[in-house]
Amino acid sequence: MPYQIWNPYIERYKKDFHVIVPILPGHNPKQKEDFISFAKTAQEFEQYYISRYGESAYAIYAISMGGVLAATLWQNKKLKIEKLLFDGSPLAPVNSFVRKTILRFYLNVTRKSQQRDVKTVKQIEKMFPPKYVDDFLDILDNMTDATIKNCVEGATHFKLQETIDAGNTKIYFYHGTKMNEKLAKKSAQLISKYYKNSVVKIFKERGHCETMMRYPEQMIKELDEALM
Repeated sequence: MPYQIWNPYIERYKKDFHVIVPILPGHNPKQKEDFISFAKTAQEFEQYYISRYGESAYAIYAISMGGVLAATLWQNKKLKIEKLLFDGSPLAPVNSFVRKTILRFYLNVTRKSQQRDVKTVKQIEKMFPPKYVDDFLDILDNMTDATIKNCVEGATHFKLQETIDAGNTKIYFYHGTKMNEKLAKKSAQLISKYYKNSVVKIFKERGHCETMMRYPEQMIKELDEALM
């Protein structure tokens, strides 16, 4: 995801909150580098955050793969997180066949996007709001195979611990009902089973992070209910 996709959310919440939107390693539109692991990225973020703001974090809202980073921060217990919001996040592992399929898909899409394959770009245009398509392609232009492999390996092997002391952390999980939300639905079930202090919200007939990306007004209403 390009960081620009957060602009409607930044505008909504910047008056009431200090908003931090991190760019993960390997996802910088202006620099080519490798994403190594969620553990390493979590450690870097913790060092940055704690040195500036202390250990308390009011809320973390994470979409898709970013939820693995958020869950890693939660499991590390270095930050005291009051509210944790996942959107379409893969928090349960998958089998090797699914893992290989996902990896092959992302490698294929990225390489074809870098070559500006017409069919692939048209598919991206259907998925993303038009004003963010160029930003998305900029990220893919600098994305390495190593980044994709490490992200997919980390996300598809990840399993949220079932014994985290949730304490006072309020947990929310949002997901759609289309086929590409199958992993998110499984993760939501895991959240509901092991964390009673949780809320699951379902967007009918919506795909992976579709509400967040294409309907920010609706998603902001949901977030207002959780945050304000």
